[in-house]
Amino acid sequence: MDYNILIKNAVEKNEVVNLLRGEEKYRIEISKFTSDVFPTDINEVLVNCFYKQKDNMCNIENIFFDSLEQLINGSASDVYIAILYFDTCIFQEEINKATFILDKEKFAAKLKSAVSVHKEELQNSVVFANGMKKINPFRNIQNFNKFYEKYGISII
Repeated sequence: MDYNILIKNAVEKNEVVNLLRGEEKYRIEISKFTSDVFPTDINEVLVNCFYKQKDNMCNIENIFFDSLEQLINGSASDVYIAILYFDTCIFQEEINKATFILDKEKFAAKLKSAVSVHKEELQNSVVFANGMKKINPFRNIQNFNKFYEKYGISII
């Protein structure tokens, strides 16, 4: 897959949120050995479509952050996807592979508000564009939140 073309097309067609969701032509297959349910390969999208484009596309980090905010303001499924990207950003920063840095406090506050709005759905299930259903994503959110304590942030 040519990630340069994928992100270029998504930006030109104003479909970056669709890329983050893994909708249709933007879906990146996840390893069959993955034991959890994901809408797309979150790490692949983040690294190859955004981090590696830092020198190729003007304002790629702002494009990512704006699209992440759109997810945060969306459905329960979108909020969970935003949390998956948020968590992956933090992981990439910890291993010094991020080419731009997420404002953890800013996004944590927005995620916390969105989680509060969609808490009931997140405690039940969400369905992704690929038709896969994640049961009780709130359990994962709670686990992520424990990890974020070391940064002094909370998303619940």
